[in-house]
Amino acid sequence: MAKNIFTKGQHVSLQSRVGLSPRTPTEFTVLLRLPDNGGKPQYRIRNEDQGHERVEQGSNLELIEAVKST
Repeated sequence: MAKNIFTKGQHVSLQSRVGLSPRTPTEFTVLLRLPDNGGKPQYRIRNEDQGHERVEQGSNLELIEAVKST
């Protein structure tokens, strides 16, 4: 199975922010998986606080682990 596969609703952050505005949000929610681009998975992601949406390759996304309550 390919690495960097995410599902709708997961919270992710960008691994690389090179070339992005400092105002670009840091945390996003996966909205949907798009068709692969050159064999690489890509996703539409959204920051709910700012309503900022973008498309990113799975290789640039990192899962934000949910905080587990004890």
